[in-house]
Amino acid sequence: GPGIMNMANLFVPFFTTKPDGSGIGLPLSRQIAEAHGGSLVVMNRRGGKGAEALLRLPR
Repeated sequence: GPGIMNMANLFVPFFTTKPDGSGIGLPLSRQIAEAHGGSLVVMNRRGGKGAEALLRLPR
């Protein structure tokens, strides 16, 4: 895909661009990662082709 157009709302609970979406997936995933001392970051790939997510958790 072309990547994520609206990064500002990416982790806003209940915000969705999908007709049947709930908007809780990424916010909940980030909350769980942070509760375990980690992080979740999503960024567009260079060249405008898609996006990637980086989930980091401590050892």
